[in-house]
Amino acid sequence: MADDKPAEPALVKDIDGAPTPQATISQPRVDSDADIEGNGGEDSATLKRKMKASKTGQRPECFRTTVQEVLFVFMATIGLATSTFLTGTTIIVTAAIGKDLGMSQGQITWTAAAPTLTAGAFQLALGQLADLLGRKAMFLFGMGCFSICSLIAAFAQNPFWADILCGILGLASAMVVPPAIGILGAAYSVPSRRKNWAFAAFSAGNPLGFAMGSIAGGIAARIFDWRASFILLAIIWAVMAVASIWVVPGNVEAFEPAPFKERLKIALEQFDLVGTMLTVLGVGLLTAALTLGPSDGWKTGHVIAMLIVGFALLVAFIFWESYWEHPLMPLHIWRDKTFCLLVAVVLFGIMSFNSSNFWLALFMQEIWSYDALKVAVHLLPQVIAGIIWNVVAASILHKVNNTIITGVAALAYLGANLLLTFQKAHTTYWAFIFPSLIANVIGADFQFNVANMYVMQALPTHQQSLAGGIFNMLIRLGSTISLGISTAVYSSVKEAQGRDGDENTPFRMAYFVSVGLAALGFLFVPFLRIGTQGNSPDETDVAKAGLVKELPKDNGVLDETPASWEKEDEERRTITGSDSEKQ
Repeated sequence: MADDKPAEPALVKDIDGAPTPQATISQPRVDSDADIEGNGGEDSATLKRKMKASKTGQRPECFRTTVQEVLFVFMATIGLATSTFLTGTTIIVTAAIGKDLGMSQGQITWTAAAPTLTAGAFQLALGQLADLLGRKAMFLFGMGCFSICSLIAAFAQNPFWADILCGILGLASAMVVPPAIGILGAAYSVPSRRKNWAFAAFSAGNPLGFAMGSIAGGIAARIFDWRASFILLAIIWAVMAVASIWVVPGNVEAFEPAPFKERLKIALEQFDLVGTMLTVLGVGLLTAALTLGPSDGWKTGHVIAMLIVGFALLVAFIFWESYWEHPLMPLHIWRDKTFCLLVAVVLFGIMSFNSSNFWLALFMQEIWSYDALKVAVHLLPQVIAGIIWNVVAASILHKVNNTIITGVAALAYLGANLLLTFQKAHTTYWAFIFPSLIANVIGADFQFNVANMYVMQALPTHQQSLAGGIFNMLIRLGSTISLGISTAVYSSVKEAQGRDGDENTPFRMAYFVSVGLAALGFLFVPFLRIGTQGNSPDETDVAKAGLVKELPKDNGVLDETPASWEKEDEERRTITGSDSEKQ
C-alpha cells in the first residue's frame, strides 16, 4: 500500500545527466490508496484512464475550445513574423520608395535598417514590461500600433518621415513578439506532442516572415504602388488586432489578478530602467554603426565612435545586470553550456539565412531586372517548403535526438549558401537558387524548433516573455551584423573591380559571407548535448501511482536551474507545471 506522502518533483535530465528546469510534470491528483493500487471495478478503470494520457497531450486550460487554441497559435505565429514580415516588405519596395521620394543611398538603407534597430534595442525592455504589466494588453497594443503606423507610413511624403515611421514600425513589432512568446510558453508548460505542434507552427514565423512579406509587398506594389504595400500591412494587422481580443487568452499572465494601479506600482519598482537605457543606447549605437559603416566608411570618426561607445554600454549593461534584483537579462542562464552553444549555433545560422536572402532578392532585381512581383514569386518555394519542414520538425522533436536535428540544419545552411556561390548571371533559376531556397529553410525551421523549445525553459513561467525578448534581441542584432559585414564585402569588391568587372562577382562574395557564418555555426554543433524534447508525460517512466520517476536521459533541456525559481513561482500565479527544481 502506497503511503500518503506528496510526490517528489520529477527530475528531468539531459544527456550528461544534469538536472533541468523542466522538472515538474502535472499528473492526475491521487486522492486515496485505492486510487493508487486499484481495488478492481471502477477504481481500476479510473486509474488506467489517469495513467494513459493522450499522446498528443491535453488542450491547455486557458483555451475554451480547440478552435480558439488553433487560432491563437496562428495569431502568435503572425506576431513572431511581424518584424521579418516588415523587413521583407520594405526590402522588396526600397528601390521604388527611393525613386518616388528622391532618397539618397544612405536614406534608402535606413528604410530597411531602422525597423531592425528599434526592434533590437527595445526587445529586452518590452519583454520585461509584458511580464510585469500584462502580456495580452501589450500584444493587442502592439498589433494596433503596428497597423496604425503602417497606414501613416503609406502616406510619407519625404525621406525623413519615411525613415522615422519605419523605425516606429520596428518598435511596434517589438511590442508583439515577447508577449506572444510569453503566452505560448505559459500555456504549453507541460511537454507533449501538442506542444511540439504548437511550437513548430510558431517557429515558422521568423524564417517564413521575410518571404511572405516579400510576396505580399511585391503583389501589392505590382498592382498599385509601394504605398499599397504598407496599406496592406495596416489592413492585415488591424484584422489581427481585432480578432486577438477574443482569440488571445487572458488567464496566462505572470501575476496575481490585481487593480492596474497596484500592478503599475509593482512594475515601476521592478522594472530595470538603467538596464533599459544601457541596452537601448548600446544596441542602437552598435546597430547604427554597422548600418552606416559600409556606406560612410569604417574608418570615419562617427562610425568608430558609435562602435566603441555602443560596445562599452553593452559591457556596462552586463555588469549592471549582475547587481539589479530584477534584471532584463538574468545572467544565470548563460551558466548553462548547452544554452550558450545552442544560441551560438542558431545565431550564426539565422545570420547566414537573412544575409543570403537579402542578396538573393537584390540579385534578382539588379542582375535579372525582375520587378517586385517576380521576385516574390521566385521566393514562394521557400514558403511552401518552410511549412512542410515545420511539419517534419514537429513530428520528430520527441523521437530524434535534437543535437542531430540541429546538426542536419547547420549542414543545410552550409549547403544552401554554397549552392548560391555557383550562381551566375545567366544560370537558370532551377540549377542553384531553387534547391538553395529549399535547403536554407530546412536550417531555419529545424533550428528554430529546437531553440524555441529549449530557450523557453531557460527562465521560469513568470519570465517567459523576457526569455523570448532575449532570444529575439540577439537575432535582430546578429542579422544587422551579418548584413553590415556582407554589405562591406559587396561594396569593396564592386569598387575594386570598377565598371568593367563582372556584375555577378560582388554578389558571389556576399554569398561567401553567408557560407562562412553557416560554417561557424556548424563548428559548435559537436559540443551540443540536447536529447529529445516535448515527450508527453505518458511517454515517460511513470509509476502506477501517478508519481513521476526520473525521465530518460535523452530528454535534454537546461543543465542548471537557480534555486530561487521555486520561491519566485510560488509567489506568482502561473500555469500548471512551471515549478523548477533546485540545483
